[in-house]
Amino acid sequence: MDAYKYDRSPYKRRIRHGLVVLAITTIIIAGIVGVLALANRHKKSHLPLQGTTIYVPQTSQSLSTISFDEPTFTLQLPNDWKQVSKQAHSISWQATLKNADNRSLTVYTDVIPTSQPVSRELPITVSGNQLTPGDQSDDCINFTAGGTSNVAVADQLKPAASVWDGVNFICDLPRGANNQVVGTGSLGSPVNTFTVTGPTAGTHSYFFYYEDLNIQPDYNILYTALQSFRAK
Repeated sequence: MDAYKYDRSPYKRRIRHGLVVLAITTIIIAGIVGVLALANRHKKSHLPLQGTTIYVPQTSQSLSTISFDEPTFTLQLPNDWKQVSKQAHSISWQATLKNADNRSLTVYTDVIPTSQPVSRELPITVSGNQLTPGDQSDDCINFTAGGTSNVAVADQLKPAASVWDGVNFICDLPRGANNQVVGTGSLGSPVNTFTVTGPTAGTHSYFFYYEDLNIQPDYNILYTALQSFRAK
């Protein structure tokens, strides 16, 4: 009996040793695979994005608005906004919240500044007396011939004709990069123009000029105004 135990003991130890080695090897291989996968994912996340940037608005459920009633239309803006100017063919509003009061919107009616350059274009589709904003462009210096982010060079340039999503507009090349000015237009219309017919006030042309000098521009404000617009 003692001889039997003596003969089997080394065999069992070899089995246990083999299992331990196998377990350690498996753990090492799994660790290597995990590290490689993580490194590959990190590499992919830092690849440069291709194509032209567009702005897609995110709906803000908490945005509290106030309605403005004008002779030919109504629209809504955040409830801290106030009217700051009213001319024969244009009305301007501005934010009043501290650290966010560098945002403004001007709506032109019938007399449209067709030579007014902008840095971002927002196509408008008209349906009845309402508006549907499309995809807002990136800074037009990125897709307009001659555009540059070099401030010294841009300062010597002149505004240039450009096209975004089939809509003609004038790109403000001299103001260079990070110019947060958005203008509206529509397919087949004169520059900076879309036309709406209301049930009582008739047909009128409009141009929305939105400027946001905040470090973090909020273009949802412009989208909300356009989506709330109703021609009278």
